[in-house]
Amino acid sequence: MTSLARKLKSEGKNIISLSAGEPDFPTPENVKLAAIRAIQDNFTKYTQNEGTPELREAVAEKFRSENGLNVAASNILVSSGGKHSIYNALQAICNPGDEVIIPAPYWVSFPEMVKLVDAVPVILKTKAEKDFAFGADDIVPLLTKRTKAIIINSPSNPTGSVLDETSLRGIAQLSRERDFFIVSDEIYEKLIYDGQRHFSVGSIPETRDRVITTSGVSKAYSMTGWRIGFLAANEEIVKSAAKIQSQMTSNPSSISQAAALEAIRGSQVEIEKMRNAFQKRRDLMMDKLAKIDGLTLSKPAGAFYFFPSIKNFFGKKHNGVAMKNSLDIAHYLLAEAQVALVPGGAFGSDDHIRISYAYSENDLIEAAKRISSALGKLK
Repeated sequence: MTSLARKLKSEGKNIISLSAGEPDFPTPENVKLAAIRAIQDNFTKYTQNEGTPELREAVAEKFRSENGLNVAASNILVSSGGKHSIYNALQAICNPGDEVIIPAPYWVSFPEMVKLVDAVPVILKTKAEKDFAFGADDIVPLLTKRTKAIIINSPSNPTGSVLDETSLRGIAQLSRERDFFIVSDEIYEKLIYDGQRHFSVGSIPETRDRVITTSGVSKAYSMTGWRIGFLAANEEIVKSAAKIQSQMTSNPSSISQAAALEAIRGSQVEIEKMRNAFQKRRDLMMDKLAKIDGLTLSKPAGAFYFFPSIKNFFGKKHNGVAMKNSLDIAHYLLAEAQVALVPGGAFGSDDHIRISYAYSENDLIEAAKRISSALGKLK
């Protein structure tokens, strides 16, 4: 698809991309100024492997006050992005042959990270008609003596679904009864809509030592390129993960750490502005997409993605070419409508496509119009 996109651009086609996994807002000015000050102050050397003491304490305070986690700075490891945090966690807890449950649809890196630590991904299929939610009863049939952990991503990339507190409490209780860890990826925690509140499973006292909570500054502060993620866990896991990090990357960028410190401790006004803008875009796009015949979708409660089903178009043709899977649909929409999006097969659900609304309202309106027109040509 990349080569097709290049070809279309060379022909002067106006491609609208709805594939982004990052906010289209600028990094807040106070954060950028903090980075500039760090450079001017020559804060450009190695820091402590686990992250600067100031940033670890700021992250701990954020988790205490916002997420209800009972943590200190010693429970925090700062890494080079949220994915790095998750990978460090998996390296720390998994042995060869261990099984890690991954609800599908999933973020594309989850199964591959599990494989990289010589563990085995076990896929839990969720249902679109239930808004991709799941609970303890769905997990039980997949548990074996080799089950080491489950990875939870709420709000979810790619679905935008949010697990409620009741479901998370049930999963936590199950982890205690059946002795497995919960790796809770909460990178989209500040992008939740309609008055819903984020609940961190690591805040449950009885199971907190079994939970590894990961987050970062990429999504909330529009800092994807700064590469700062962090995890909160019991001290034994943090020490193990820190040893792994020390041999792989050492500390994250000192400049990025200074920026992240300002992001967490500074003004949070821009976060609410961005969240409100995303909710407005979501509602706009929901109205447009819901009117497209054959496309079925639910309203995402968080993040900035739609994950509509396109299976009603499988078997239909355009110019004699049949649509067989999500890649065919994505390729067709790029060629016919000049709209770039991501096929659902990459996320473990080939009946869907991922549509990002991290774009201007004008682009979203035009893209929805093009998608509707192109899908209407399939017969």
